[in-house]
Amino acid sequence: MRERLPAALLALLLGVFPMLAVATEPTAVVMEPATAEVEPATAEVDSEEGEEDWSPGYLEVPGQPVEVSEGGLKVTVVNSVLRPPGGYIPLEVVLFNPAATSRSVSIRVESQRLGRAQVTTRQVEVGPRQRLSAWMPVPSTAEGGLVRVNSPGSSIQPFHFYSVEPAGQPVLVLGSEEAFQSGTKLPRVKDKARLAVRFIPQQDAPRELALYVGHRMVMVAGDVTALPADVWSALEAYAATGGYLVLLRPPRDVAARLPLLTQTPMGVLPYGFGWVRVCGQPRECGEGLLTDVRLMEESGVGHVGVITPFGPPPSWQRGPFSNHHLLNDGEVPLLPGVQAPVGRFLLLITLFVLAVGPGGLMLARRKGPVALLIAVPSVALATCLAIVAWSVLVEGFAIHASRYSLIWLDRDRDRALMVGLGGYYAHLEPEGLHLPAQAALIGPDLDWESQATEADWTNGMAVTGSFLPSRTYREWGEVAALPSRARLSVRREGEGLRVQNALGAPLASGYVRLGGKLWQLPELADGAEGEATLASASVDKVSFSSVADFSVLARRRFSRVSWPSLSEPLPEGGFAAKLEGPGLLPSSALPVELHEGVHFIRGRVDGP
Repeated sequence: MRERLPAALLALLLGVFPMLAVATEPTAVVMEPATAEVEPATAEVDSEEGEEDWSPGYLEVPGQPVEVSEGGLKVTVVNSVLRPPGGYIPLEVVLFNPAATSRSVSIRVESQRLGRAQVTTRQVEVGPRQRLSAWMPVPSTAEGGLVRVNSPGSSIQPFHFYSVEPAGQPVLVLGSEEAFQSGTKLPRVKDKARLAVRFIPQQDAPRELALYVGHRMVMVAGDVTALPADVWSALEAYAATGGYLVLLRPPRDVAARLPLLTQTPMGVLPYGFGWVRVCGQPRECGEGLLTDVRLMEESGVGHVGVITPFGPPPSWQRGPFSNHHLLNDGEVPLLPGVQAPVGRFLLLITLFVLAVGPGGLMLARRKGPVALLIAVPSVALATCLAIVAWSVLVEGFAIHASRYSLIWLDRDRDRALMVGLGGYYAHLEPEGLHLPAQAALIGPDLDWESQATEADWTNGMAVTGSFLPSRTYREWGEVAALPSRARLSVRREGEGLRVQNALGAPLASGYVRLGGKLWQLPELADGAEGEATLASASVDKVSFSSVADFSVLARRRFSRVSWPSLSEPLPEGGFAAKLEGPGLLPSSALPVELHEGVHFIRGRVDGP
């Protein structure tokens, strides 16, 4: 697999599929329209017996709704759900309260794989005579689980569910099947379908970013203007933070609804860190979708989004002769020395054994058994104190981390679009971490052990268990689209330029274009001011590599970032800078000792 990956990435860089382009020097890519003929969607089409090629159509992966009514509360759960390649499975729990008073409902999902359980909880309030779709984010590595619903006055039996991993590409479609067929002209087939589709009514669609980030493709089949505002906000954030959003029926004000578009809104367009396909003719759109999916499968890159956190190798690869310092696929951790000092502790224990063994025998012969009774506990106490002293004085109780992120500062809307990743090693497990609704924590796609074992989603994501197990290296990816007051202010002073850093992090270096000239930013602490200097004439363009180049290890985690404007000249008033410290992502609130913190930010300055 690793031998084929460089060739696949090189092909993607040349424009095979823009969504998966490498991050070293991104370039603008144009999707070539597909030319294969697709039959209109009429009746179901059966695949031929023994056919090796995929059918140019879609297959719906439906589930069987299971309903239970108890104590005046009606609960419906679909027993099988489509599993996305990463992130979270959107599990819908539909609640209906026919009473005239509100009810408080607690939902608990115990997802399982290989005998290990993970818990997802949410508290909701169901109004009088209200029907409510409560969405539960379940780790995509789950094979199934149990749904428990509790409410005062009701005793509802648990629901069982399982996840379906289709042969085709999983696609989440907001809208009806009729709208999807009308907008793509793709036929429905029974097997070997390129697209495995899950249909969700637009009014019931999820409102949180985490429920979309695991899908390689999310599609709006119906009227975009009919979507609730918070649903559209989550979809736009999904595209801006590395997703691939498809609009089958784009509205006339699509440019206003997608404010980061810099080109004519038609076809496949870069959008923040992700991509948007704005469809025109239905047949052309359907052909383009099939081409996109085929290139996803042929690329050989099985991950989702623009960041790739790595977990430990699978259990079948671990053994007495394996390298315990390496992660899955042979990757090296972002933090050096992330293993417990077993060798030093074994040395202390060996010295203890020698002292109480041969040393104790010699002491007993010379001083008698009473001296031995005093010496052995004393040596044991000294050994324990030495181990504790090493842990406290050398290792401490802090969380060690390396953090990296890419930030798009959208000053027109006072928000920050961020994708980032961190490697963590905790000597003691922290209490937890809280993320808002438009942020998501992403574990390794294929690693069940690295997922948080307990999370509450009542108000955003509150991780309460095994986020960072003690003395265990963990990597977590993170995406967010959050309101932000971060800014870089500039003002003229004579012929010079004065800069104030209000970005919320130390400014290490960068460039700003103002008055048709390229200025080099000074090194500034957060809140400090300084003088910018004219950049050297040899600096003709500002790129990611020239501003905030990541280490080789970190670059591999961002190998699927596609941001063509990284290599474009800065516009008038634009800046690109390198920040240091923990960064701006919500997880920066976690107190850590940084081994390295590098963040690339691009945006527009506040100034004349």
